[in-house]
Amino acid sequence: MKRPKLLFADLLFWLILLLTAGLCQAASPAEPLEEEKPGADVFVTSRAALLRETAAPAGKVVARLPYATRLTLLEGADATLHVEVPPDSPAVATGGMRTGYLASETTAVFDPGPAGTADMVTVGRTLARNPSLRMLGAALLARGVERLRQAASPDARAELALAEAATALAAEGGPFPAGVAVVERGKGADGKPCFLYTGDAYQRALDLTAKQDPKVVASLRERALAGLLRSRFPVPSDTLTTLWQETAGWLELTETAQTPPVLRASAERLGAAALPLGRYLVAAGKLDDLSKVAQRAQAASGRVAALLPDSRDGAKLAARVEILKAMRGDGTRSFPQENRLTVGGKQIAVRIDGEIGKLKLLVQTSDKQRTTPFLMRAAVPILPVPGSLRVSPDGRSAAWVELSGPSALLPVMTSLEKEEPAREIAFLSTGRPLRDRALAHVVSSVTGFSSDSRRLGLSILAWDETPGPGPRLSVVSAETGELLFETSKDSKQFRRMLQ
Repeated sequence: MKRPKLLFADLLFWLILLLTAGLCQAASPAEPLEEEKPGADVFVTSRAALLRETAAPAGKVVARLPYATRLTLLEGADATLHVEVPPDSPAVATGGMRTGYLASETTAVFDPGPAGTADMVTVGRTLARNPSLRMLGAALLARGVERLRQAASPDARAELALAEAATALAAEGGPFPAGVAVVERGKGADGKPCFLYTGDAYQRALDLTAKQDPKVVASLRERALAGLLRSRFPVPSDTLTTLWQETAGWLELTETAQTPPVLRASAERLGAAALPLGRYLVAAGKLDDLSKVAQRAQAASGRVAALLPDSRDGAKLAARVEILKAMRGDGTRSFPQENRLTVGGKQIAVRIDGEIGKLKLLVQTSDKQRTTPFLMRAAVPILPVPGSLRVSPDGRSAAWVELSGPSALLPVMTSLEKEEPAREIAFLSTGRPLRDRALAHVVSSVTGFSSDSRRLGLSILAWDETPGPGPRLSVVSAETGELLFETSKDSKQFRRMLQ
């Protein structure tokens, strides 16, 4: 098998690569290497290659061809290659000139025909695993799978290798070689464009393996399915319908995948999609649907833990399922929810009502002579956990748990006498509650007020990867939010302070 002419900055890497891949065979000293065949695919392997008007080393430079540019060989020689730039290439020379001469040491050449195609795919697959060489690897794979399709011999593994390389390049932000279907999908927080691989090769890999023995191609198909889902949903969606679809896709894959890397990735993405879906379902009052998602996700977490006993992936998913369960609260609706109590012969009703994005905190008082209309307070609820509303025994304060984000259930408090906004207790108390708030996952509950209405009890469980053995119990001032007591073990003292 004839070797490609390869020379790159890391010459040792290339030599090891070619020897390992079986693409480099030593030629006899008396046997000169055969010249490259016209029509071969040529790839630029240096950071920039000079396309000259003539073969002379000092010939006029008509273009600077960027790394991984693909060209077609017209004629080869030892020192220079006469090449043509494809008509659809962005690398056309100044003035529209499409042919010229390149120094052969700046290129890799793959002859036409099945052997050259196989070499191209093998080298491309190997290079694509290395982030610093991935762009060239993707260029080789893109052309390799194109040649395989043109020869009516498409290969699912080559398609998958191309798709995974393109996905990685998109995540890295480019640049991208010709033949890699990447599109811009908006701007990141830093203002830089974000890119997305369209997933075409993932779909082709699935189509090519659809009728093959499932046991033989199971791993390949699972990787392709995961990649296709990543292409459809690069980040958690922002609408209820698409979150349903995304969660369903990752849930099904987590319930069936056997390949460890796929199972780990799908469990992570399932948790990431299920949490915002849960928040939407609470807002829509679809708590039965939330329970079904939580039940299936919990079973899936058990499966992950059983198949990957040495990893924390199952435990991480199980912890996120606990957040889904906590979102349901007492199983009633997030709004309206109401709390009533009697103070000194007067009945006080506190209600959270309205519509999502326009919720109101309302207070009504009544006695034997008169019932006032519900009066709106300045505090504005966002999305309370169902049944979490608590009112102090003296009727002067209220507290509840807000679904502040997909993974944050945070306690807030407000005065029912003063016109003030609801305040997150963590910011008021500082200390451990504030530190817990900074973690990736926070599940809080309001235990209740003390009998004299001066203290408020909280339970907070917070974690990044997996939660600790139990929640942190805190007692704060109902007036200022100041932290008065906290413990993870002394539950008796915690209860005494709330008597």
